[in-house]
Amino acid sequence: MMSSKFPQRWGVKLFYSTLTRVSPDLEPYGDLAADWSSNDASDEWTFSLRDATFHDGSKVTASDVKATFETVYDEDVGSPGMGTMGDIQQVEAVDETTVRFILGGSNSDFAKLVSKGWGSIVPEDIVTDPEKRQALGTEEHGSGAFTLEEFAPGDELVGVAYDDYYRTGDDGEPLPYVDRISQITIPEKSNQVNALRGEDVDIIWQPGYGQWGQLQNLSDANAHRTPGGEIANFVMNTSVEPWSDPRVRKAVKHAIDREAILSAVQDGLGVVGQDNLLSPAYDFHADIDPPEQDLEKARELLAEAGYPDGINLTEEFDLTLQTASNIPHMRGTAVLMQEQLEEVGIEFELETMGYDTWSATVWRKSPFYVGAYGMRISGANFMKLMLHSEGNWNSESDWTNQEFDDLVDNAIAETDREQKQQYMNEAQTLVRDEGPYAISFYIDTIGASKNYVEKYELNPLAYQIYPDEYALGANAPTK
Repeated sequence: MMSSKFPQRWGVKLFYSTLTRVSPDLEPYGDLAADWSSNDASDEWTFSLRDATFHDGSKVTASDVKATFETVYDEDVGSPGMGTMGDIQQVEAVDETTVRFILGGSNSDFAKLVSKGWGSIVPEDIVTDPEKRQALGTEEHGSGAFTLEEFAPGDELVGVAYDDYYRTGDDGEPLPYVDRISQITIPEKSNQVNALRGEDVDIIWQPGYGQWGQLQNLSDANAHRTPGGEIANFVMNTSVEPWSDPRVRKAVKHAIDREAILSAVQDGLGVVGQDNLLSPAYDFHADIDPPEQDLEKARELLAEAGYPDGINLTEEFDLTLQTASNIPHMRGTAVLMQEQLEEVGIEFELETMGYDTWSATVWRKSPFYVGAYGMRISGANFMKLMLHSEGNWNSESDWTNQEFDDLVDNAIAETDREQKQQYMNEAQTLVRDEGPYAISFYIDTIGASKNYVEKYELNPLAYQIYPDEYALGANAPTK
């Protein structure tokens, strides 16, 4: 409902609550939910709510939770969040403080999935009214730690502490620890570091990777780095030629120099990709080798597919690689892929545009682009969302593989870790060998905070920020 999906969506964390949260080690803990449990099959989950109020003073109830999830999963509403939190078939308000989810199949990670921003709870009377729901792009109706004081789209969000917030910290003190908070958008990455150096901001996250050396040299700030799972995926939609031929897709995968792309685009801050969605930071990541760069093999595959002299995708198939100009790892990947693929005779034109335009007109609509995804909470559920034939975002690639579908379904349902790992290994190997993506790298999550910032830890899930838990020490500047 926001005019800009990036980066304003992180402001939701200031004003709204989700049922659970996820710690830096990817374990769920309670937010609105005091506790939760599932049946033995993990296809029915029950959550008990804390005593909490929305910012208008009304009580948060199970009916609000039910209405929120039903709206996100309503095909007529068209939320991109539909399906992202698992196969939710039914939501029941058992009583005022108890809500039950009936799933279409077993899902051992469901308590993690509901921590996503899509699961931010909105009052029933707001979320079920189309006009009021549309106004959520400029208004807030949450139960989170802060209330909206000021909103300048694309510039700044300002929140002030909500007096009746329901959470306390590990020290027993009421949250939030700060009285007022600003989330500032600084598009130029180098200016983010300058703002931190000049004490204009206290915390930066996902700054420009070329700034990492400067961050490490700041005497009054702590640089943070942790393995992450953000990717820039080179999308080859299998419903169109020539991507419908797996030999052409494999030729792309053998043509690229992943180390060179990682070094140039991310300053080496990450690990080489395997053309698989899941980085080593994920639980149940498969320890498999990436496709080997072999230019001769790439040319042989193209010849076998009927392109012995190479292929100009734009001239022969009207395919232009599209990406976002203002997201550096998307644009950088696109430029280098264009250069490297030309070496084996795969040529195409490149079109760049602002992220918001790209998100509205290209994502899941165009058959050929470089996209971007942050690390997800559950690797198995992420693979189902993206690549399962019934996945809600499968339209990005239109890739279908029954063996993969079965493996992912089994992995999601499985509770035995050893067996789940086996399913995940096989599924990820299939994606690497047959799938619709070339993924050159997995990005480390980086950031920095001033020395006076306390109780702050960088989450590998970069979009999982919990500002109510952050504190400032006695030596913090005041303004």
